[in-house]
Amino acid sequence: MPSTIHSSPGLHTSRLLRQFLERHAEQQYVSLGDLVAELGDRAYGPLLVICALPEALPLPVAGVSAIVAIPLMLVSAQLSLGFARPYLPKWLAKRRWKRQNLAKVVEKGLHYLAKTEKFVRPRWGFITSRLGQQLLGLFILLLAVIIALPIPLGNILPAIAIVVISLGMSEGDGLLVVVGVVAASIILAVMVSAIGFVAAGFGNFFQQLRQRLNF
Repeated sequence: MPSTIHSSPGLHTSRLLRQFLERHAEQQYVSLGDLVAELGDRAYGPLLVICALPEALPLPVAGVSAIVAIPLMLVSAQLSLGFARPYLPKWLAKRRWKRQNLAKVVEKGLHYLAKTEKFVRPRWGFITSRLGQQLLGLFILLLAVIIALPIPLGNILPAIAIVVISLGMSEGDGLLVVVGVVAASIILAVMVSAIGFVAAGFGNFFQQLRQRLNF
């Protein structure tokens, strides 16, 4: 049954991810199940970050992007339902990628995370409360669905927004979460407007074509 979502800021998210890689330094492969098992009730933020990073960074790393879309949607859905920690089905928890490939993505992302964390601190706690995180789960789920759509270059900005929001949740920084939500809302508005504009253009084209054919 769902229970209270715990927020226990201690180590920064970048440090948690780096320690995870260090503990598995001798392994050739690592899995999402390993990450969830080690982070427990603080797994939501880092897990969403590590799943969104391959889409947020222009790094063509084989074997990573292929397994992040489903976890993003599944984990955000569980967050919205109030589960205390993410639950991954066995087939997904056992999906592995090479530690070396994951390290490339994480190390590149940690460079930016560490810079952001210099300005991060616990504040605006009502944003990262249990109810707040459930609402954020729904919002992240929407972004994850957009990432999964075949929109050229349409996955980068939503993925960056997920990283920012998830980092804010993990660090208990409600202000950072709000920044991510506002940025994502602007991105969504622009994408919807662009899709509407393109759809209208195609509609006018086909209407004119049909009129000419009828003529």
